[in-house]
Amino acid sequence: MSEFPELDKLKNNLDACVTCGMCHAVCPTYHLSERELLSPRGRILLLRRLMKGDILPDEISPDAFDFCTLCYACQTACPAGVRTDLLFIAARQSLAEANGIERTKKLVFQILEKPSRVNLVVKAAALTQKLFGKRTVDSIAGGMAVPDLRMNPYLREIPEELEPEENKTLRIGFFLGCMSNYVDERAAKASLLVLQKLGCEIVTPPGQVCCGAPAFNNGDFETAVRLAKINLKLFEEAEVDYIVSPDATCGGAFRHEIPHLMQDEDDEWYLLADQIAKKTIDWPSLVNDKLNPSFPKTNSPPISVTIHDSCHLTHTQKANGKVRELLSKLPGVKIIEMEESTICCGFGGSFSSLYSMESREWTQRKLDNVTSTGVQVAIASSPGCIAQLKRGAEDRQLRGIRFKHPAEFIAERCGWMEIR
Repeated sequence: MSEFPELDKLKNNLDACVTCGMCHAVCPTYHLSERELLSPRGRILLLRRLMKGDILPDEISPDAFDFCTLCYACQTACPAGVRTDLLFIAARQSLAEANGIERTKKLVFQILEKPSRVNLVVKAAALTQKLFGKRTVDSIAGGMAVPDLRMNPYLREIPEELEPEENKTLRIGFFLGCMSNYVDERAAKASLLVLQKLGCEIVTPPGQVCCGAPAFNNGDFETAVRLAKINLKLFEEAEVDYIVSPDATCGGAFRHEIPHLMQDEDDEWYLLADQIAKKTIDWPSLVNDKLNPSFPKTNSPPISVTIHDSCHLTHTQKANGKVRELLSKLPGVKIIEMEESTICCGFGGSFSSLYSMESREWTQRKLDNVTSTGVQVAIASSPGCIAQLKRGAEDRQLRGIRFKHPAEFIAERCGWMEIR
């Protein structure tokens, strides 16, 4: 056993890598840097040296693992089935324990545990953005790129229980997610509306907190576990048939990362995490497979759309095909596939904040693929992806393409929501 217990658990995955380099073709940070160290293969070789004691944790540059969008396209591409989703998170946790977590990050993660504090900080930041501009807030945040923020959390506007508009089909637990709560609520608002229209009773626990992704993605497992326990109890008490989020990242956390985090906790917590994971389903699969919708005819003209396959829906939940199945049921909608649809848009959560220049550079590659299709609408299942693509489009003054969550597009197409 080494001094890195999280990595010890995954030694079989480290050994499974045959260093073939298939991951290079799909890795955005390798394409951006053209450095072997910043490729999945390079990171695995670095971890092997760390485990052997050839190098010490403080000799590893933070960029080695921070400069990774955690998109896990490498995992999908890997012929040996190496679980990079587990390896790279474990690497961040091991390095964080050895070297400590950067002070600003640690403070942010601690604030996430107290929604009242989060709401206060976000409101102050939103007001500062409005009065003094985004750069002022970015500077206060240690140089991170902070998105445009809402003055008040959207969670306060959602009733704890929503009744179905049709005969009740399912009782759904709704997890909002931080991007919808503090940045842009439209994907969540549309998700709730479509579920109501299709007969769902919806429970949105008001005490829910962040899913923990920012914390565990940066190696702070302790904070992530505390956040997870709050949410697990809330959704256990809600007694729902399924749990869904408009954000594929949050859904992925409930289905995959949280059960993994709970492996070292008491059996009660691990079993509860497993139970909640089995109830969690991505939004397109819930609507397409469990509700089997029949959408109303429309007088709107035919429209062409393309689909950006958000990373967590594609590589973690393996459900990107459900978006296509669902949208194909809408009258007058033609799907035109873009090149590299499954490659990251550049958001990557904290990646876009820590490496904003490189993130935007990669986003432009995604936008080139979007514009080459000639469509009017681009669909993405993560509010983070949508915000990233919109920002990239503003950078290049791109007109004529709207960026939508599947729920938002459906709600607008069916006349249930005003087009924006």
